[in-house]
Amino acid sequence: MEAVLHWIDILLEWMNMMKEIKQSMKRKRWLQFPKMIVVVLVVMLIAVFLSSCSNNQPALNVLKKKQFVLIKMGDPLYKDFEVGFDLREEEFYYIAETAVKDDTVYGGYNADRDRNKYYKSAVNEELSSVLLSNTITTDEIKKSNYQITSSPKRFLDDKLMKEEYSPEFEGRYSIKDSQFSKVRITYNNEFLPTKIEWYYKGEEGIKWYTWRTYSYPFKNKTEFDKKLDEQIQLIKDIEEEYELEAKNG
Repeated sequence: MEAVLHWIDILLEWMNMMKEIKQSMKRKRWLQFPKMIVVVLVVMLIAVFLSSCSNNQPALNVLKKKQFVLIKMGDPLYKDFEVGFDLREEEFYYIAETAVKDDTVYGGYNADRDRNKYYKSAVNEELSSVLLSNTITTDEIKKSNYQITSSPKRFLDDKLMKEEYSPEFEGRYSIKDSQFSKVRITYNNEFLPTKIEWYYKGEEGIKWYTWRTYSYPFKNKTEFDKKLDEQIQLIKDIEEEYELEAKNG
């Protein structure tokens, strides 16, 4: 609403100015020129106004712009599980397990220490093909009252389906007996995802299960790096403890 009033004020100011110019002109031949200016300016202002009001874009762009996201598992048994991402610098941590900062991988279980592979694997797993898809737009989110329900087929990544170790989303869909038929994504009023739910046959029967929750506690790079560095140090301490135990038998 404030944006609308702002553009209306600008339009009125331009119209008043053009009116004064027109009145100040004495010769008739000059009167046509200000009229043309008014028409052109009105058209330009309307175009800019409409452009500012319709800011439809892929929801993934909004998430990337936010940059920092904290992810937790929906299963209460894993309430301490936590993953933090810096989507711009492509850094992350799995709490007390794995971290990637700059070009270095800390912890982890793969012999291949390629930081890009670690990051890509983590993003595919925790954001999943649902949030990484460009098919969800801010307009769709708004029209759906900030909660989108769709078929898993809409988001499936065929390449990931063929991998030996697929992300959980593709893995769940490949289990036909689970009757995985629906995905529900909830967004806040900033078009940022807050929860992903799956509708499938689980331990409690066919129902909605919360898969992941998403929050945005990191206000800037400094806050995220503080948490990342803490996790890196924790991982180092754990590795040193394991090495000491192995050495002492």
